[in-house]
Amino acid sequence: MSERKTFRHELTDMKYKINENNIENFFCCTAISDKVCEGVIDEHMLGFVVSGELTLQSKEKKVNIRNGEAVFIRRNHLVTKLKKPSKNGEPFKGLFLRINVPFLKSISKQIVLPATPLSNSVSQSLHFYVPQHPFLTGLFQSLDAYFTTGQLPSPMIIEAKLKEAVLVLLELKPELAGVLFDFEEPWKTDLRGFMDKNYSCDLTIEQLAHYTGRSLSAFKRDFADSFEGETPARWIVKRRLDESMRLLKKGIPASSVYLKVGFKNLSHFSTAFKRQFGILPTQVETK
Repeated sequence: MSERKTFRHELTDMKYKINENNIENFFCCTAISDKVCEGVIDEHMLGFVVSGELTLQSKEKKVNIRNGEAVFIRRNHLVTKLKKPSKNGEPFKGLFLRINVPFLKSISKQIVLPATPLSNSVSQSLHFYVPQHPFLTGLFQSLDAYFTTGQLPSPMIIEAKLKEAVLVLLELKPELAGVLFDFEEPWKTDLRGFMDKNYSCDLTIEQLAHYTGRSLSAFKRDFADSFEGETPARWIVKRRLDESMRLLKKGIPASSVYLKVGFKNLSHFSTAFKRQFGILPTQVETK
């Protein structure tokens, strides 16, 4: 029997993954009910909705992708994904290609890149709709066959499909060359500004360091300098609790507040809140 990795799934939000020799990943995700996923997209991603609807929300904008439509998501950004079944009850199904930097570097020497200049709208967008085209539909239909039959493609086929995806993107939107083949790492960002915008996000300290353009040790050192010796973990909890107090005073119920500020469950939130302020969230007087 082949020792290649086989398909795997995760409960109601099923994710099938093909991964061979770290060349690249193909994903097929399904959801039988509304499913929210939040996380950092660390590599460029091309997604195609087979059924249902996919909503992408970033600090910048919201994009809705329906069946038969595609979306491009650029790397190094935090995105919230809402997967919804169709109105007639058909489960959400989406196919995704993760296009990483090493692969792009390897094929940049094999193809002629378009000379189309990068527009302001594309350079500033984190994710955007990709025009419908038979090339794109055909590409994802061929990929879907691997998931429906359960047959794992060879490494050569995986590489060919990824190359085809890049060529189709460049055919449909030539200026994407300036995004796909930009291999610069993120610049150091202002820590206070970044943390104030992202304190409620479910990110590890390592991820916070990466997305501010720092190593873990540099992030901790710069954080201590910027926040008067406070550690990131303690500051995040305190910032979330301070914001929760502000929202509770406005009359927003604790059952909604704890999610808004980034706590994973109401019990943990209530315990931390009482430790910080000496009262339970339900005892806060509204203004």
